[in-house]
Parts: sequence; C-alpha cells; structure tokens
Amino acid sequence: MHLLLSPSLVFSVLLASLYGAVFHFIWGRTWRDLGLYWVAAVVGFALGQVLFDLLGLSLYVIGQVRVVEATVVSWCCLFFAKWLNV
Repeated sequence: MHLLLSPSLVFSVLLASLYGAVFHFIWGRTWRDLGLYWVAAVVGFALGQVLFDLLGLSLYVIGQVRVVEATVVSWCCLFFAKWLNV
C-alpha cells in the first residue's frame, strides 16, 4: 500500500510542530501543555494557510506554503491558547 503525502502538507505539519515544540520549551510546564500547544500551532498554521489563500495575499511562499502568514497566525493561536490557560 502506497500512501502519498503532499510535500506542502508534510512541510506545513513539520513547521507547525516545530513552533509548538519551541513554544512549549519556553512556556510549557506539562506534557498536556505540549499536546495543547502542538494542536494550537497546527490549527493556527492551517487557518493561516486557508485565510490568506482565500484573500489571495502572500509575502513569502515556499511551494504552496505561505510561510510568513501561516507562521503569524500559528503564533497568535499559541499565545491565545496560553492566555486561555486551558
């Protein structure tokens, strides 16, 4: 069985995972925080991709990944998750 993943999807998930891990390294305390920050980073990155794709705006694109825009939304979601203190 061959499972083909889009390189853009893999790159996006890796980059968002890195953001979640770095955020947890700086502000996280528990394993639960790591999971929460990972989800927030991935969801934020995806929201940034979709939002700026719909708007047709892009500052820096690698393949189909809007790196700057998705990164900004991802970090906003991370800080929002920290602020909520779920």
